[in-house]
Amino acid sequence: MQRGPKKKSIEEKQAVGSYRPCRDDPNIIIPARAAPPVMPDYLSAEAQAVWHEEVERVTQSGTSDLDSSLFADYCCLAALVRAAFKAGEVPKGNQLVELRKQRELLGIGGAPSRAQRGKVAEPDQSNPFASLLGE
Repeated sequence: MQRGPKKKSIEEKQAVGSYRPCRDDPNIIIPARAAPPVMPDYLSAEAQAVWHEEVERVTQSGTSDLDSSLFADYCCLAALVRAAFKAGEVPKGNQLVELRKQRELLGIGGAPSRAQRGKVAEPDQSNPFASLLGE
């Protein structure tokens, strides 16, 4: 299978009239907000406790007031999972999976969040079999 035609540059597209800023503009604008997430009034007492525990970590990872709803959903789900563990029950699997996904989205859990903070542990380079190889 042969490759298609090469992608035209922005100048070439402008010259022929096919330039579309919504598709061709390489500048992606990511809103930079410094305001911390705003706690909604519908959170339960347990979810508010999770909010107060996690809000500092979440803001350090770059979450802003634009992500308040996502963070509130995370707090509600984390409160449900904690209540199940405290009751001696095992939470549902889909709750645990969704909680893990939300932690990664918020930048507070999983390997991607550690890589984002630059604290990825280097693998051990020593060879445990060196003595067997005569090194």
